[in-house]
Amino acid sequence: MVIILDVVVALLLTSSMSAALAIAQVGKKGNTHAGWLPICGQVHKFCNHVTGALVAGIIAAALYFLLILYTLYTVLNPLFVVKP
Repeated sequence: MVIILDVVVALLLTSSMSAALAIAQVGKKGNTHAGWLPICGQVHKFCNHVTGALVAGIIAAALYFLLILYTLYTVLNPLFVVKP
């Protein structure tokens, strides 16, 4: 049960990171169809902070995914041990 919840949290984490990346892209390049101008030219420090936060979030998501794989290995490993 806990592993299922961990996978759900990992899915939520990756979906929130992809949404944040999409909004960061709009902030960086703007959207001509909606009339939104890029803001990185005016607020350069803000864009650097957003980029740093996104990189940290991607690293955290990758580490969380590795922890889930390790947990699955630890839980399922006794099931695959062949006794002589």
